Amino acid sequence: MRRVHIIFPTDVFPPRCGGAGWSAHALALALIARGHTVTAIVPREGQRSCLMGETLGVPTVSFGYHAPRVPFVRNYARNERLWSPLAQVIAEAGAVHNTHPATIIHAQHVQVAPAAAIAGRRLGAPVVISVRDHWPWDYFATGLHGDRIPYPRQTWASLATDLPARLGPLRGAAALPAIPYMLAHLARRRAALRQADAVIAGSRYIAGRLADLVEHQRLHVIPNIVDLAAIDAIIATPSNLIPPDERFVLYVGKLERNKGAHLLGEIVQQAGAALHRHTLVIAGSGPLRAELEDAVRGRGMRARFLDWIDHDDVLRLMARCDLLLFPSAWGEPLSRVLLEACACSAPILAMPTGGTPDIIIDSESGALATTVSGFARRLAELLERPDERRALGIGARRLAERRFAPDVVAGQVERLYQSLIEPVRRTSS
Repeated sequence: MRRVHIIFPTDVFPPRCGGAGWSAHALALALIARGHTVTAIVPREGQRSCLMGETLGVPTVSFGYHAPRVPFVRNYARNERLWSPLAQVIAEAGAVHNTHPATIIHAQHVQVAPAAAIAGRRLGAPVVISVRDHWPWDYFATGLHGDRIPYPRQTWASLATDLPARLGPLRGAAALPAIPYMLAHLARRRAALRQADAVIAGSRYIAGRLADLVEHQRLHVIPNIVDLAAIDAIIATPSNLIPPDERFVLYVGKLERNKGAHLLGEIVQQAGAALHRHTLVIAGSGPLRAELEDAVRGRGMRARFLDWIDHDDVLRLMARCDLLLFPSAWGEPLSRVLLEACACSAPILAMPTGGTPDIIIDSESGALATTVSGFARRLAELLERPDERRALGIGARRLAERRFAPDVVAGQVERLYQSLIEPVRRTSS
């Protein structure tokens, strides 16, 4: 494919971000490695001006803005008020590279998607929007009612019960007058998707959720990247956080209900004696920390709580664990924890929520269990079967190489870009 200039608006980007930001960064690096020019446009709250620089190898324009600490007013300042000036920055970044044969605007997340659509119209450039979580149908982007229970999408009625469940009775009741704004804001998010030339869903699950919002011909399933070579270089150095002779099972993630942290205590109890030769290592923190400590240690289980540790150390733990536990209870879009665990050849036991079955093929690239009792039973079985665990780890690595490697995913994105550029080129020639 001929060289393209890609404008990369994203409100989640390293160094301080979650999985969606690292996925965006990995895609940017892969496209640069294939000869394209990438400019990330990153809104930064509290920054006073527009600054140019580089973020871990990606040329970056940081756009500063201010948002007051007032609920809902803050969201308006971070979104509707920001979209027009941010669109101008995006358009200017495209105009600077007008000597390139083609420009693509590829928005990576919710805050920047409407601004990307506006800029695309100004530049006459194709716009792609990636959807990596539940933001098109959920104001809070989790797809969870009361931050606990998965549900389809928000309405007047659902928000009237969601806000008190999420914020508490008094704050929730005080927030009810904001429901018209919340619904209008969601409509504006969906309008940006309708204006995009293409929408990328990170998994078949997210694509299914988008099917009634985006026409079939504009909707494409392309997974996130995991950089196998970079991970191999990191895990070549063993972890020093756990003694080399200590056997352990590993949980990585926030200690919150949507990640299934509240299920770990019951899983440990039901797994019983099979776990007595192992330590449960928890790499993460959150509001369920104290509850989980009581549940695990009250059952005589050895446990290590590491809070948030360096990302490289997490990878090294994945490469060493006897089993990685992933009891997620929400609609996982496409978990970066699982992608990285596959790259580390970790044997994985997961619940098949959301996009997880795109990564974990039962008995091939990991093991799946649909209930707590089934999860505990499979855990006990796998700890007694080292050969099966080893085979699952090998299968996970093979799947990562086949489906999630940088060249594989970047090639799919390139082909999508090409399909959008060709009609523009024919029209302009």
